[in-house]
Parts: sequence; structure tokens; C-alpha cells
Amino acid sequence: MASFQSAKEEIKRAADIVEIIGQVVQLKKAGKNYVGLCPFHSEKDPSFTVNQERQSFHCFGCKKGGDVFSFWTEYHGATFPEAVRDLAERYHIDITKDSYESGDNNKAIQRKELFKINEKAAAYFEAILENPVKGKLGRDYLKRRSLSSEVISQFRLGYAADEWDGLTGFLRRNNVDLDMAVQAGVIVPNDRGSYYDRFRGRIIFTILDQRQKVVGFGGRVLDDSLPKYLNTPETPLFHKGEFLYGLNSSFSAIREKNRAVIVEGYMDCLALKNHGLKEVVATLGTALTARHVRKLKGYASEAVVVFDSDEAGKAAALRSLPVFSNEGLSAKVVILPNGYDPDAFVNAKGLNSFLDLLNRASPIFEHYLDQKLTKETLDIEAKARILKEIVPAISDLNSHPQSSLYVKLISERLGIKEEIIWSELGSYKSSQSKNAIGSDLIQTQGLGVSKTGKTLSDTQLLNLLAHHPHAIPSIIDIEGELLISDPVVMEIVDTIFEKYRQEGINSCNRIEESLKNETARIHFREVLTGPSFYSENEVEQAIEEIRAKACQKKISESLTSFKRAKGDAEALNQLLKLKRLNRS
Repeated sequence: MASFQSAKEEIKRAADIVEIIGQVVQLKKAGKNYVGLCPFHSEKDPSFTVNQERQSFHCFGCKKGGDVFSFWTEYHGATFPEAVRDLAERYHIDITKDSYESGDNNKAIQRKELFKINEKAAAYFEAILENPVKGKLGRDYLKRRSLSSEVISQFRLGYAADEWDGLTGFLRRNNVDLDMAVQAGVIVPNDRGSYYDRFRGRIIFTILDQRQKVVGFGGRVLDDSLPKYLNTPETPLFHKGEFLYGLNSSFSAIREKNRAVIVEGYMDCLALKNHGLKEVVATLGTALTARHVRKLKGYASEAVVVFDSDEAGKAAALRSLPVFSNEGLSAKVVILPNGYDPDAFVNAKGLNSFLDLLNRASPIFEHYLDQKLTKETLDIEAKARILKEIVPAISDLNSHPQSSLYVKLISERLGIKEEIIWSELGSYKSSQSKNAIGSDLIQTQGLGVSKTGKTLSDTQLLNLLAHHPHAIPSIIDIEGELLISDPVVMEIVDTIFEKYRQEGINSCNRIEESLKNETARIHFREVLTGPSFYSENEVEQAIEEIRAKACQKKISESLTSFKRAKGDAEALNQLLKLKRLNRS
């Protein structure tokens, strides 16, 4: 078995960062790189770049980047030791337990224990559902909902009997630290210093992440008790606004169909899965968030959101408009017939009828207007009411051109002048934030300075070293670092030179991990990810230009020192002559 450190190196040799990232981000070849929409921030134009040769990624928008381990920890919310373990399992690389633990830390140890507790709890709930006596109510409920045994098994459905210490006692008998179980969110402490089960008398929906690890649970009552649904609270593993139920089993179908179907509830998702719709996911009883959409846009270019037919469903459809728009994911909406949710509709009408609704889905905003204009009498009060509903959604759009298109459409459909709509938008935004005016002013850049504040010489020199490492010894010999004025670039170049002297390095692939400054790491990734300023035929000429500039600077510095020291005239003339010769 490999040690922790040797496993890291073996994973780097075995893993293909394009293949790893391509599982969750739609990448397209662009020259020597692959580009896609960043999974870590909102954007419509791709700034996320993956370089297969260097096995690295970098986003020019949010500045996140690094190697395959950096991506895995950031995307999955994992610790570094977890990333090593996950990728080792993926590439069938064995790691000794001792070596893994030696690379661990407190956070990783805690998360590892929480995952174990969740897994034990999931197994417990599944066993209770199968129990002839304790699980009967749960089994009867799922039978009434027409769920197949295959779906029940695949999605690890369970049941929590209506007792206060069923899971608590099970965990205690299995020597689980109950304080850690509280942190996992499966049991609750009481004011007498004891514990009780969080989930009681509920069908249990096991929530898995995309690594198939149990991160939390949802529970539904079997009667009219409140709350109807109860989720695991926020924990180190579980964040409700980030996870989509069923995505762990749906992402392949979503990619294949290039479409994600989003519903609101666990049972809606499972009913559609039960009838054969594979590309469906559900929110966890929360509003759709940017993080939800960011996950989905890595797999598909379109989403169809299915809402209930009541006014709350229609309002939710409109609220989701800026979330999709700002993330750059095309979205349509289906409003079900009165009295139906997706579960009831597909069980009553069948999958083909549901697919017909999906195929007739319309863009969210147009659908909203169509619904309103067919039911409202367009007097002044009705127009004002519609405009009041629309303005908050439009104000949340980040794109001014898109806002302009919607304003124009509202104007045409409602017969309201555009300037009135813009005025309403301005008033609304002003009431939301009086400090917003002028927040988008762009600072001008000085001549001869790049957007990062690096001078032309800094940028040229670093680009040459990064893309043509065989030039490193020549630049060291001619003291090319004399031309560097920016401390960030100086740190990078010093590290490159040090690595060369220690290891005779002929590549810059391993420099980033040696940089201590995050700003330096970001800048170095951007230089590496960008194009070379020089062809191979131009490298020698570039070195000579740097040699001349370095020599010129050394002479200038010598002249300055000489004048300060008031040296003799003959020596001064020699320096001035050398300076003229160097210029020529």
C-alpha cells in the first residue's frame, strides 16, 4: 500500500484533470486549453480554463485554481485528506490507514466521523422500514404512493418509528459518540443531559452527495402533523441551499438529455423516477439558489422547473427568473393543472402526459406574462399590480442588456411606457440599497501597466520563464531579475530560480505549490494558463533583449552610485561610454 505522500504523486500520474472536471463542468476545447462556465461563481461567458498538459485549472473571474486536489476539495467541500482518499479510491490506489491518518487534520477527522454516523443512521432507518412490526406504517405509506421496491432500495428510503430513543439507543449500543451524533444532526440533546431522536414517525429520505456519501436526511410525517417535512439542520456536511435531492443518480441522464427537470419535493422526484424520468432532481424544501443552478449548468444547457398550480407556485416561478438568468442557464417553466403536484399528476396521467407538458414548457418570464394577461382585466390597477410583482425579479438581474429586453417586453405587453418601468426599477433599487449608485465605476489603468498592475518588463520576463523553462539558466546568468519591480512577480521568479538551483527544474508545473502568497499563486496560474508571448524561434532574441535591459540598468545604477560617491572623471567617462555602447 502507498503512503499518503506517495499516493498523492501516484494520483497525479493517474488522474486526468480534464476527465475529472469534465464530469461536473461542460468543457470545450479552445486551443491548448479547455474552457467552461465556472462552477464556483456566477458567469455567462466562460472564464474557467483547464490545461491538460499541466493538469491544472484556473478561473480568470473568481481566481480559484490549482491542481486536481484543489478542484476536488473546492467543488465537493472536502478536506485535502478526503480528496486524496476519494481520488485514490477512484483510481484504485491503496493507501495505508496509518499514512492516511498522518496526513489528516482535525476537520478531516471530524468529517470522517460524521460521515460514519450518517451511514450508520441510514442503515438503521432502512432496517426499521424492513422490520415486520416497526416498519409496517412506513411500508404501507410507500405502497399507497406506488413506489417500486427498486426505487425504495436505490434511494435508500427508510422509516423512523414513532419512538424517542430508537436511533439514540442504536448508536449508543454501537459505541458512537452521541455528542458527535448531535453534530451530525440525527439526535438532539435535551435539558436533562440526555438525548432523543430528531426523526420520529417519519418516512426517511437519505440525502447523498455526488460521491454517494450520506450527508443528511429528510423526514415526512404520515399524518397531518407539523412540520410536514423535517430536514437535517445545517452541519459541517449538510447545507440545504447547496444540495439537490437525486442529483447523485441523475447527473448522467441530465448530461445525456442536456436538460434538468427540477421539482420541489422528495416524493415528486421519486414518483417521476418511478415512472422512468431519469433527469429529475428536487430542492430540499427551500427556494432555488444560485448554488443549485451552478451545479446543474455543469451538466445541461437548459432547466425545466415544475411548479404547483397555486399562486405560491407561480410566484416561485417568477422569483427563480434572476437565479437562472444570472447563472447563465436557460430555464423554462411548467405550471401543472389545478389540484395536481408532479407526484399526483404522473400517477394519474402517466409519464407521456408529463413529458408532453415538459415539451410545451415556455420561458419563465413569457409564461408569467401569459398567465397574468389571460386572467387580469388590464385596467390601471391591474397593470400596477402586475408591475409591482415583476419589478423585484427584474431588479435582481445582473445583466443590463437582459433587463432592457425584459423592460421592452413588459412595455409592449402591458402598454406601459419604458421610462415608467425604468423609473419603478430605480425606485425599488434605491429603496433596497441607497449605496448602490456608482458601485460599478471602472478604474482606469496607467500606460505601460497591465490589469494586474505588473509592468511590461515584469510580465514579459515571467511569461518567458513560465512557457519556456529552458531559458531559466540564461536569465539567471544575466541577472534578469534586476528588471522586476513588482514584489509578487519577484516572489514567483525567486521561487523558479531556487527550484532550478535545487533540482535543475526544466518545467514550471511544480512551482505553484511552493509559492506561499495566494496573490502570487493566482498570478502565476494566469500566466501559465494564458498564451506564450514568444514562439520558440523568438526566445533567444527575447533573452538578448532582457540581457541588454539588465546591463543598461546595472550601468545606470553604477552611474548613480558613482555620482553620489563623487568618483574621478576618467572612470565616469568610461561608464558613460559603456552606457552608449550598450544602447547601440
